[in-house]
Formats: sequence, C-alpha cells, structure tokens
Amino acid sequence: LFGLAEPGNIYTRLMNPTTDVVEQRIAALEGGVAALFLSSGQAAETFAILNLAGAGDHIVSSPRLYGGTYNLLHHTLAKLGIETTFVYDPDDLDAWQAAVRPNTKAFFAETISNPKIDILDTPGVSAVAHDNGVPLIVDNTIATPYLIQPLSQGADIVVHSATKYL
Repeated sequence: LFGLAEPGNIYTRLMNPTTDVVEQRIAALEGGVAALFLSSGQAAETFAILNLAGAGDHIVSSPRLYGGTYNLLHHTLAKLGIETTFVYDPDDLDAWQAAVRPNTKAFFAETISNPKIDILDTPGVSAVAHDNGVPLIVDNTIATPYLIQPLSQGADIVVHSATKYL
C-alpha cells in the first residue's frame, strides 16, 4: 500500500474514500471510465489543459465562455507559453479547422455557454478535433450529465464546477 504498488487509502492527497466515491459517481453519470475531483472548476480546466499542453503549444477554443475561463486561456496560459486561438463563431466548423496549427494540443468549449446559453455542436466540433488528432475538452457545468453526456457525443474530457448544479 505505502509503496504505491496497490491502490488504497493511505494519505488523503493521494486517495480518500469520500472523494473516491464522488469520483466514481461522476464517472458513472458521465458514462466515463474515471473522474478526478479537484477543488474547483477552474482547477479542473487548468489540470486538463496542462496535462495536454505546455510551453510552445496551442489550444483552439470557443470564445463563449465563463469570464474566468476566458482569462485562464487568454492571459494565464499565455504566461506559461500556451497560446489560445478563439474561434469567432463556434457554430462554424470550418472556423475550428482553420484555427488548427501543427502545435495544437486540444479544443476547448462549454456544452452550454455561460452566460449566453449557446449550445455547442459537440459531435461536430469533436469530429474536427479528432480529424486533427487532438482531444475535445468540454465544460459541462450548466448542462450537467443529467441533460448532456458529452462523452457520448464525442468529447474526450469533461470538466465541471460541481458547486453549481451537480
């Protein structure tokens, strides 16, 4: 257990029985294989992106985002050397394709945007992402898995701010 060769609850930072249950239930709600419970939705977005992209890499994103997420993509990640291109019209799949570069590591969008309540064409955007060999990360905070299950529509990673509607 303490040699980390077998799973178990040894230290809350590594695994905790309470968060383990929450993670399993969220994964089940989303139709996913696993989940990771973090301190906030912004932490979840940052964690997802930084596991895919680093200095010199590129993200393509919808501009229709919660303000904190826009700032994360536009300002904070830029300080780390990760550039984001915002697709002016996220309903235009050709615009997503045109924004792709050789160093693009992920697409990002909200399934239902905050605050405009626009609905993402998840199957369409995920198809463009996958055609270019990159994953689609979606924030499903507003919809929750009770309304939209993005993984079944082609998204690869789903994040939430669980303090809202979950």
